[in-house]
Amino acid sequence: MTIIPIAAAFTLTGCFASPAPAPAPASDSVTETGAAEPTSSASPTSAAGGSAASGDVAEPGTKAGVGEELVYEFTGTDDQKALIAAKLVDVTPATPEQVDFLNQQFDKDELKGFEISFIHVEMSKVSGDPVEFNADYTSFKPADAEGQRVQDVTVIGWDECSTESFTPEFDSGEPITQCFIAAAPAGGAKPAGVYYDGGYSDVNPYDYYDGKPLLFVQD
Repeated sequence: MTIIPIAAAFTLTGCFASPAPAPAPASDSVTETGAAEPTSSASPTSAAGGSAASGDVAEPGTKAGVGEELVYEFTGTDDQKALIAAKLVDVTPATPEQVDFLNQQFDKDELKGFEISFIHVEMSKVSGDPVEFNADYTSFKPADAEGQRVQDVTVIGWDECSTESFTPEFDSGEPITQCFIAAAPAGGAKPAGVYYDGGYSDVNPYDYYDGKPLLFVQD
């Protein structure tokens, strides 16, 4: 394995030889990203029941607990439009063996002293255009209970915690589960879920800095 540091705090790039899930994501990297500045202090709005069934798009800043779905509009690479429902499944501490594996992917003890958690998010398509082989898992980031970002570690090609593109079955209504890795300093803010920041749309009311992300966190 080769680790190539780049000029950014808490950021690394590299790869390892685990088989990638199909369909393959667009990138082949291992990245640790530093925590960003907190968003607006405005209190999130609680999730309204039945939003996924009705197809109502969640208002910016809406907060959902475990198992509560929020719907947002996804725009694909060819301007496809679809409504996607997402919900937090759980936040689970990594096992010692999983922590050892992750530590082996870095050669400078970057994860030393961090507590590692896996965050699982289930996604399903509500309606709209075909979106197979598109993806928006990069729009989700680990967060604490207040919605502030927690440092994340992205590993491509690790079956024990992976993200994937939208499959043809996803277009037919079959859900997929994405796994996100959070790294919190011992004694620091604990990951409680994820926020959704709307990706890179030109007009984005969910933006972490200039808008209000959707928040999926456990109590």
